[in-house]
Amino acid sequence: MEMDVRRLAEKIEAAQAILEEIRKESGCDAFSERAVASLARQETALQTAERAQGERRKRAEHFRNQQMFGEPAWDILLDLYIHQVRNEQTTVKRATVGPVATAGTTLRWLQVLDAEGLIFFEADPTDEERRLLRLTPEGYESITRYLEAIGI
Repeated sequence: MEMDVRRLAEKIEAAQAILEEIRKESGCDAFSERAVASLARQETALQTAERAQGERRKRAEHFRNQQMFGEPAWDILLDLYIHQVRNEQTTVKRATVGPVATAGTTLRWLQVLDAEGLIFFEADPTDEERRLLRLTPEGYESITRYLEAIGI
């Protein structure tokens, strides 16, 4: 009897390890404490995102035509990522005030990012006129993995 319980416990433990791996790979709970529990992972990705955003701004300072290097979708994703990691809210209005892209261009890219499943819009509970932007779990995890891959 004791041997059966031990085997069963080993099988359950193995199944839990497999489920944990599936959970991590899917990014399905990128907002939960467990997925963000690795402070080192999050801090590395945040530092890389801030560095990338700073480098993009620095580049814009040296060229008159800032749209020459325009990547509005990436600028939006970086900004959302930084704010989301810091638990700060981002409104649609704030996203459209960027220095590189016009409000119309930004709105079009927000629609594309939404259609791609990388961001979503939600109502602001404190102001029914405003809409908030958030990365989807897939978007959050994809950016985190990319930033980890290019980070130091």
